[in-house]
Amino acid sequence: MGDDPDFPRPDREQWDADDLLPTKQALQEIAHDRSRICKKRGCVVCAPLVEERRRKKKQRKAEAQARLHKKGQPCGRSSCELAVCVEAREASAAASPLVESPDVSPGADRGTDESQADPERMLRRQAERHRVGLPCGSEDCPNQVCIDGFANERTRRHRARRPCKSATCDNAICVAGRANN
Repeated sequence: MGDDPDFPRPDREQWDADDLLPTKQALQEIAHDRSRICKKRGCVVCAPLVEERRRKKKQRKAEAQARLHKKGQPCGRSSCELAVCVEAREASAAASPLVESPDVSPGADRGTDESQADPERMLRRQAERHRVGLPCGSEDCPNQVCIDGFANERTRRHRARRPCKSATCDNAICVAGRANN
């Protein structure tokens, strides 16, 4: 086809990305033709399909709950009043402490507490992040990428009204967060 003079091959510079990708309207029409749910929220054509999907999901959840109850196991729902479920909720509430330990920060991931405590592992993680050009997350790192990354993270957390990870920040939210620990 490219060798035939009747069908010349276009150069890559001449290709237009708009010609290759369908528009949002075209994608919506394709979804409707295939009896699929389109990406437009509140689409009246897709409303029956969305409602059917929700109904099936509720049915699956109810069946799973019934299966667990049949086996005598708790279903995990907080609204379930079956004796097994109520006992399981009370047992888990009694097992989990209401006050966090002072050495764990409120935003810390529970699965990585041991990696945070191991200094060698933390240094390896920082070195790996430096090697690939990412900020390490340390407040006192001399790399400019890390300084900028920490400043961006601090700004992002302050905008979200959450305490940053800085030990010297004088923002009211950060001061209150340090006082709770």
